[in-house]
Amino acid sequence: MFCRISELLSRVYTPVCSSATFGQYVRSSCCWAVTHVWITWITVDREGICKCGHPKIQHCDEAIKPEDYMGEVPTDAFGDISFGGLGQKTGKYVRVSSDTSCESLYQLMTEHWKLRSPNLLISVTGGAKNFYIKTHLKDKFRRGLIKVAQTTGAWILTGGTHAGVMKHVGMAVRDYTLSSGLMEGQIVVIGVAPWGVIHNRHALVHPEVR
Repeated sequence: MFCRISELLSRVYTPVCSSATFGQYVRSSCCWAVTHVWITWITVDREGICKCGHPKIQHCDEAIKPEDYMGEVPTDAFGDISFGGLGQKTGKYVRVSSDTSCESLYQLMTEHWKLRSPNLLISVTGGAKNFYIKTHLKDKFRRGLIKVAQTTGAWILTGGTHAGVMKHVGMAVRDYTLSSGLMEGQIVVIGVAPWGVIHNRHALVHPEVR
């Protein structure tokens, strides 16, 4: 389920839902935020004149409230995604609002996506900048992560991009997937990526609900 943003999302399946019931559940339980009013950010030059042409002193310093300009609509992006280079491996994806309840997401993943309930959650976070790591340390990290996930029945949570420490998580799962047989334990990795950083994200929108 790990999304390598820059490489994999250009190879997505046509978004599908397995049944009408599943599609109805997703759209009734998962929403995403939309902006009702577009705000153009303005700057002030050295003479105190705003880019709108009026003096800075004519502007109010009160900060806008996001809730006054944003709302939620049923999600239109969900389905299956294929992972290039991983044989027949596919994953699930859904676009949700940051306010979507944990209960709805958990129900989606366990009852509809059929993921086993985790005994442990492993959150791997860090900066998105790439960094150098010695080969033996990298190998130890990857083997250790997979071993812990296998032996504990854990879910691994990451930021979902192919950069920084998240890249090493994705590569660890890739190597495990390529080397393991169908009878070996499944590793569950969940990437939670901001919608705006996903390459080719328009291909993830369900054609029937655009």
